[in-house]
Amino acid sequence: MTTETATAKPMFDHFVPEQEPPVGTVASFHYSFASGGGSSTGFMMRGAGGWSDSVNPQRHNTRSWEVLTDLSVRNSDIQKRNPGSTAVLTSVQVRIHAAPPADGPGARLAQLEEAIITAAERLGIRTEGASHAELVSALENLVVIARSA
Repeated sequence: MTTETATAKPMFDHFVPEQEPPVGTVASFHYSFASGGGSSTGFMMRGAGGWSDSVNPQRHNTRSWEVLTDLSVRNSDIQKRNPGSTAVLTSVQVRIHAAPPADGPGARLAQLEEAIITAAERLGIRTEGASHAELVSALENLVVIARSA
């Protein structure tokens, strides 16, 4: 008597957009485990610094697109946090719930925020967990220092 090997079938199809959605996009990330279970991130919004489930700077937990969508990176992270874990992600589905307008005040604000964070990072200012106002203030201080030098 022989038994067939059971193969795990993902709960849903693997779907990740080819390119990371623009700043201001709201999405959720749904994962399927080889065991048949699943998990979800809930709503996350893409800011200039990455994807976060909170706008509160004290709870700011930003993740990169790669960390959220690359299953080999996710599975490696599981092993780092829980060595010997049998949990293996087999698929991910990104669901876009809201996208920023292609043009208009919302899009321009997102572009301005991304420009400010990019400028701050290039100047060596720590951006993780910093509010927009704090970054603008830090950049203004650098401009004042540069002008007085």
